[in-house]
Amino acid sequence: MRALPSSAGGDCMTASMEKGVSRAMELASARQIAAQSPPLEARPHPWLRNATITAAGGTVFASLAPIVDQSVWTVPIAAVSGVTAIGVGALGYRTKMRDVEVDRAIEQLSPQLGLAAPSRETIKASRWDMRGWPGRPGRLVIRYASAKLALDEHFIARINEVLSGQAWGEYRLQKHDARRRRIIFVPTRASDEKTVEEVASIARAKRTVLTLLGPTCKITKTEFDPETGELRALEASHEVGTKIAPSGYRNRIERTVSGLLPGRWRAKWELEKDTVRFEVRPNFKKNVWHPAPVLSDDNPLINYDSVKIPYGIDEDGHVMYWRPAVDPHMMLVGSSGTGKTVTAHTVLTEVTANGWIVWVVDGKGVEFLGFQDWPNVQIVAAQIAHQVAVIHRAWQVMEERYAAIIAGEAQETDFEPLVLFIDEFADFRGNLLNWYSMIKGKGDPTKPRTLQEVGSIARKGRTSRVHMVLGTQRPDAEYFGGDMRDNFRMRVSMGRLSPQGAQMMWESMSIGTSIPRGCRGRATTVNDANDAVEIQTYRTPDPRKVGPGDEGYELFEVLRPAVARHPRLLILDPEPDEVDIDKGDSEEVELRFHNYAMAPWGRAEDHPYSDPVAMRAKGRSRDSARGATPLEILGIYSKRLPRTKDLLDAAESAHARPALTVVPELLADDVVEDDWEGFSEPTASSPGEIQVGDLICVDEDTDHWAVVDSDPGPDEFDEDHYAITWRGDGDSEGVLSVPGDGEVSRRRALEFS
Repeated sequence: MRALPSSAGGDCMTASMEKGVSRAMELASARQIAAQSPPLEARPHPWLRNATITAAGGTVFASLAPIVDQSVWTVPIAAVSGVTAIGVGALGYRTKMRDVEVDRAIEQLSPQLGLAAPSRETIKASRWDMRGWPGRPGRLVIRYASAKLALDEHFIARINEVLSGQAWGEYRLQKHDARRRRIIFVPTRASDEKTVEEVASIARAKRTVLTLLGPTCKITKTEFDPETGELRALEASHEVGTKIAPSGYRNRIERTVSGLLPGRWRAKWELEKDTVRFEVRPNFKKNVWHPAPVLSDDNPLINYDSVKIPYGIDEDGHVMYWRPAVDPHMMLVGSSGTGKTVTAHTVLTEVTANGWIVWVVDGKGVEFLGFQDWPNVQIVAAQIAHQVAVIHRAWQVMEERYAAIIAGEAQETDFEPLVLFIDEFADFRGNLLNWYSMIKGKGDPTKPRTLQEVGSIARKGRTSRVHMVLGTQRPDAEYFGGDMRDNFRMRVSMGRLSPQGAQMMWESMSIGTSIPRGCRGRATTVNDANDAVEIQTYRTPDPRKVGPGDEGYELFEVLRPAVARHPRLLILDPEPDEVDIDKGDSEEVELRFHNYAMAPWGRAEDHPYSDPVAMRAKGRSRDSARGATPLEILGIYSKRLPRTKDLLDAAESAHARPALTVVPELLADDVVEDDWEGFSEPTASSPGEIQVGDLICVDEDTDHWAVVDSDPGPDEFDEDHYAITWRGDGDSEGVLSVPGDGEVSRRRALEFS
């Protein structure tokens, strides 16, 4: 098998891969044949002799001038003869240099013309350009012996690459007379100032595209970097639209181009026009810090329709936006460590900058604590009882607004937008069901109404201007049914998805499955054209974790809203139902689910002793922090464990005690991470069994594994091989070519294994 990697994955190039590359680029072997062929005998160039004779003749005439009584001509004759001698020498030397360059081109071109030995009859160079030294031919006539050579669709391209690889610059075909077996090339004007290396790379790029798209392909345009002069893009037309219609086939062509040319390349296909544009792919930045919000107006009643929330950029630098007035709800999906919460922080800061109300249900209880005192964030619910109350009140706001519209008391434009954040929905749902089972009383429904209220907000929230940003690790069908998921048209999947997760998220087994694991903040979303694109989300610091002097701290000055339009709120203790002796109630009535859902709210400034922000401002010693060790939570120790140094001192002072064995603390670096979590053990599979989302071993020597990002298909360079495109961690990518009867080491996603 062989692999064709890009520059980012060059370490994975195997010997078998190099064989495939050399097979695809036959010019390399032709140059080796040329090197083994006998060289042309050097042409005689007596330029030095001719210059010497000219100078000597002038000297003789100058010396005879006084003898014939013409002394006044001595100096002019000597000067003219000297200049003439220099001119004869220079022109003779230039002719020698031109002949040497032509001979070198003949020697390199002979294998392409099917000649066992080079012959000067194959190339005639004429109309030399006087610019530069020794100039370049303005017309090259190539003659070949056998008409069979012209049957090769790449015959002209190989000749052009040899000619363009000389010191003359780039050439183009002017005329091909197949009957007389004669080809005429002329210089390409755009390459007048290009170097030999640049011209060779351009010719290689063109030939690569022509090879992949066949004889009907024509290069229509090339673009160069204005600073470096390097080839950055080329466009081509073709007549193989039916052949390239499958996306997997187009993906293999793109990867092959990227593997054969320097840099990472991508293709933009116009299937209706039968054109394609190949261009160097820009590189994502590792970190893209959150830029300062751009606001037209921070009045939520005025800016509602125009608000767009930026949350990341694609590889071309285009900003991705969420427009709540168009797509009312947003879904963030991703496993732990992919940057899902950071992206939620980005959206929160942008929403509050526009003066909108924000309520937060913090599923983990700790991810949004830093935003408890953020302007326009009215409440961050970290406890399950408070989270139930927040969701119920948001649903209640929605229903009351609907009632006001129906009664003719208000219009949609009268409502200030409210954004409800629900982070880690799966954790919240599990905690809710467990908690509900403990407080559910007689006559209560089997499941809490909270989940129904979330679904109701998803369906009806837009009209009442109640929006949701929902974060979860997986969009499981168990609690994200068809209508629920369809209401979250704005979706962002963070990190790599499993094929099953991609199917639920994007209705495709391949979208989002090849995101590199080592790129935190990398995600998949939809752009304004409703196309799935890969993006790098903005990085927004957490106010609780970033302090003065830390990286990103200065961003708070531009991200924090200057004015808090909405006061902070608190959820107060719930009130039990009144005692009804007629119903058999005792003097004490236990709190029920509806009591927590309908718990009273108040302004934070009116309840300082219940305000977590005020309590935190008082400060606590780290040594007295509750729950510093798991043993404290279990009630085994009332204080934190002593430090290791204290234990050693105690052991040295207590000679009667047995020797103390100190167990070192397990550091983060000591933890061995499972690189294959979510995937099966490796098995040998035929290339036809490989599916999108599988992990395959692309280099057995280095044990390099990568994810398959398109369906395998026929290899363009080997009819009996399969081409499998892959993408590895760190943005490496390439093509693996495997014999049809060969095997590949594969790891399947567990849900499919």
